[in-house]
Amino acid sequence: MVPYGVKRSSAYRESKMAARKAAERARRAQEEKGMILDPKKQLRMEIKRNSGIGWYRAAQIIKHLEMHERGKGPPMDQAMRDRITDIARVVRMGR
Repeated sequence: MVPYGVKRSSAYRESKMAARKAAERARRAQEEKGMILDPKKQLRMEIKRNSGIGWYRAAQIIKHLEMHERGKGPPMDQAMRDRITDIARVVRMGR
């Protein structure tokens, strides 16, 4: 538990903000190697979070995969990641 006075301090808030930004940078560095998808969570949310695609286009990718919008998604292997990446390229072009 963190006391109220500490939570209000600028040093505490800056450290929390720095930790969030560091986590974001680490995730983006991992994304450069390929799309990161965690099948434990909703696939649409993972596509949105890990590829910079909005909700609407993430839904289009789900439709291309012919699966339920709120489904966990198929087991992730390299072939599936490549397939989703190719679909994302097509969707980004507006098709």
